[in-house]
Amino acid sequence: MLGVDPGTQVTGWGYLEALEGRVVRAAWGGLKGKRTKPRAEVLADLSGQLRSVLATWRPQVVAVETPFVARFQKASLLLAETRGALLAVVGSQGCAVVEYEPARVKAWVVGNGRAEKQQVAWFVQRFLSLPQPLPPDAADALALALCHLLELQVLQPLG
Repeated sequence: MLGVDPGTQVTGWGYLEALEGRVVRAAWGGLKGKRTKPRAEVLADLSGQLRSVLATWRPQVVAVETPFVARFQKASLLLAETRGALLAVVGSQGCAVVEYEPARVKAWVVGNGRAEKQQVAWFVQRFLSLPQPLPPDAADALALALCHLLELQVLQPLG
Protein backbone atom coordinates (compact mmCIF):
# COMPACT_ATOMS: atom_id res chain seq x y z
CA MET A 1 0.00 0.00 0.00
CA LEU A 2 1.48 3.30 -1.09
CA GLY A 3 0.24 6.73 -0.08
CA VAL A 4 1.20 9.72 -2.21
CA ASP A 5 0.66 13.29 -1.06
CA PRO A 6 1.27 15.63 -4.01
CA GLY A 7 2.81 18.95 -3.06
CA THR A 8 4.06 22.05 -4.79
CA GLN A 9 7.47 21.81 -3.06
CA VAL A 10 7.75 18.18 -1.96
CA THR A 11 5.57 15.20 -2.78
CA GLY A 12 5.51 12.81 0.12
CA TRP A 13 5.27 9.05 -0.30
CA GLY A 14 4.73 6.37 2.30
CA TYR A 15 4.70 2.61 1.88
CA LEU A 16 3.05 0.27 4.37
CA GLU A 17 2.91 -3.48 4.34
CA ALA A 18 0.46 -5.14 6.71
CA LEU A 19 0.30 -8.75 7.80
CA GLU A 20 -2.05 -10.33 10.31
CA GLY A 21 -3.48 -6.99 11.40
CA ARG A 22 -0.25 -5.11 11.96
CA VAL A 23 2.24 -3.07 9.97
CA VAL A 24 5.32 -5.17 9.27
CA ARG A 25 7.14 -2.76 6.97
CA ALA A 26 7.12 0.99 6.55
CA ALA A 27 9.15 3.21 4.26
CA TRP A 28 8.77 6.84 3.29
CA GLY A 29 10.40 9.74 1.56
CA GLY A 30 9.90 12.81 -0.53
CA LEU A 31 10.04 13.51 -4.24
CA LYS A 32 11.54 16.84 -5.19
CA GLY A 33 12.06 18.63 -8.47
CA LYS A 34 14.64 21.33 -9.00
CA ARG A 35 12.83 24.64 -8.95
CA THR A 36 15.37 26.18 -11.32
CA LYS A 37 14.31 23.85 -14.14
CA PRO A 38 11.40 24.48 -16.50
CA ARG A 39 8.10 23.11 -15.14
CA ALA A 40 7.92 20.31 -17.72
CA GLU A 41 11.33 19.04 -16.60
CA VAL A 42 10.33 19.24 -12.93
CA LEU A 43 7.24 17.13 -13.63
CA ALA A 44 9.33 14.65 -15.63
CA ASP A 45 11.80 14.40 -12.71
CA LEU A 46 8.97 13.79 -10.23
CA SER A 47 7.47 11.18 -12.53
CA GLY A 48 10.80 9.37 -12.80
CA GLN A 49 11.27 9.43 -9.04
CA LEU A 50 7.79 8.00 -8.49
CA ARG A 51 8.47 5.28 -11.08
CA SER A 52 11.52 4.32 -9.04
CA VAL A 53 9.47 4.17 -5.80
CA LEU A 54 6.84 2.02 -7.52
CA ALA A 55 9.53 -0.30 -8.92
CA THR A 56 11.13 -0.68 -5.50
CA TRP A 57 7.99 -1.32 -3.42
CA ARG A 58 5.58 -2.70 -6.05
CA PRO A 59 2.31 -1.65 -4.41
CA GLN A 60 -0.96 -2.92 -5.83
CA VAL A 61 -2.87 0.13 -4.60
CA VAL A 62 -1.90 3.79 -4.37
CA ALA A 63 -3.88 6.18 -2.16
CA VAL A 64 -3.87 9.84 -3.19
CA GLU A 65 -5.44 12.84 -1.52
CA THR A 66 -8.34 14.38 -3.47
CA PRO A 67 -7.59 17.78 -4.90
CA PHE A 68 -8.57 20.91 -3.08
CA VAL A 69 -8.51 24.52 -4.13
CA ALA A 70 -5.74 26.43 -2.45
CA ARG A 71 -6.10 30.08 -1.53
CA PHE A 72 -3.75 31.01 -4.30
CA GLN A 73 -4.71 30.12 -7.87
CA LYS A 74 -1.12 29.58 -8.98
CA ALA A 75 -0.52 27.10 -6.15
CA SER A 76 -3.70 25.24 -7.12
CA LEU A 77 -2.54 25.03 -10.71
CA LEU A 78 0.93 23.78 -9.76
CA LEU A 79 -0.60 21.20 -7.43
CA ALA A 80 -2.98 20.02 -10.16
CA GLU A 81 -0.09 19.64 -12.60
CA THR A 82 1.92 17.65 -10.08
CA ARG A 83 -1.03 15.45 -9.20
CA GLY A 84 -1.79 14.80 -12.87
CA ALA A 85 1.79 13.83 -13.68
CA LEU A 86 1.92 11.46 -10.71
CA LEU A 87 -1.46 9.87 -11.47
CA ALA A 88 -0.31 9.26 -15.05
CA VAL A 89 2.71 7.35 -13.72
CA VAL A 90 0.60 5.31 -11.31
CA GLY A 91 -1.86 4.49 -14.09
CA SER A 92 0.92 3.49 -16.48
CA GLN A 93 2.26 1.05 -13.88
CA GLY A 94 -1.10 -0.70 -13.52
CA CYS A 95 -1.69 0.22 -9.88
CA ALA A 96 -5.21 0.77 -8.61
CA VAL A 97 -5.83 4.31 -7.34
CA VAL A 98 -8.01 5.21 -4.38
CA GLU A 99 -8.67 8.81 -3.42
CA TYR A 100 -9.45 10.23 0.00
CA GLU A 101 -10.52 13.67 1.11
CA PRO A 102 -8.23 15.22 3.74
CA ALA A 103 -11.01 15.24 6.37
CA ARG A 104 -11.64 11.54 5.86
CA VAL A 105 -7.95 10.71 6.29
CA LYS A 106 -7.84 12.76 9.49
CA ALA A 107 -11.00 11.09 10.80
CA TRP A 108 -9.60 7.60 10.26
CA VAL A 109 -6.10 8.30 11.56
CA VAL A 110 -6.78 10.79 14.37
CA GLY A 111 -10.50 10.35 14.99
CA ASN A 112 -11.19 13.99 14.12
CA GLY A 113 -11.72 15.20 10.55
CA ARG A 114 -10.54 18.69 11.53
CA ALA A 115 -7.25 17.61 13.11
CA GLU A 116 -4.17 19.73 12.52
CA LYS A 117 -1.25 18.45 10.42
CA GLN A 118 0.89 18.10 13.55
CA GLN A 119 -1.73 15.86 15.17
CA VAL A 120 -1.85 13.64 12.10
CA ALA A 121 1.95 13.35 12.06
CA TRP A 122 2.00 12.51 15.78
CA PHE A 123 -0.65 9.80 15.41
CA VAL A 124 1.13 8.28 12.40
CA GLN A 125 4.41 8.24 14.34
CA ARG A 126 2.65 6.63 17.31
CA PHE A 127 0.72 4.11 15.19
CA LEU A 128 3.92 2.97 13.49
CA SER A 129 5.94 3.09 16.74
CA LEU A 130 8.58 5.30 15.15
CA PRO A 131 11.23 6.77 17.46
CA GLN A 132 11.52 10.08 15.58
CA PRO A 133 9.07 12.54 14.03
CA LEU A 134 8.42 12.20 10.32
CA PRO A 135 8.89 14.86 7.66
CA PRO A 136 5.47 16.51 7.16
CA ASP A 137 5.00 15.35 3.56
CA ALA A 138 5.92 11.75 4.39
CA ALA A 139 3.61 11.80 7.43
CA ASP A 140 0.71 12.89 5.22
CA ALA A 141 1.49 10.16 2.67
CA LEU A 142 1.70 7.50 5.40
CA ALA A 143 -1.60 8.80 6.80
CA LEU A 144 -3.18 8.18 3.38
CA ALA A 145 -1.86 4.61 3.34
CA LEU A 146 -3.02 4.07 6.94
CA CYS A 147 -6.45 5.47 6.12
CA HIS A 148 -6.89 2.93 3.33
CA LEU A 149 -5.73 0.01 5.46
CA LEU A 150 -8.00 1.10 8.32
CA GLU A 151 -10.95 1.51 6.01
CA LEU A 152 -10.38 -1.98 4.61
CA GLN A 153 -10.14 -3.23 8.21
CA VAL A 154 -6.71 -4.67 7.51
CA LEU A 155 -5.59 -2.72 10.60
CA GLN A 156 -7.49 -1.66 13.71
CA PRO A 157 -7.52 1.97 14.92
CA LEU A 158 -5.48 2.89 17.98
CA GLY A 159 -7.54 2.46 21.13
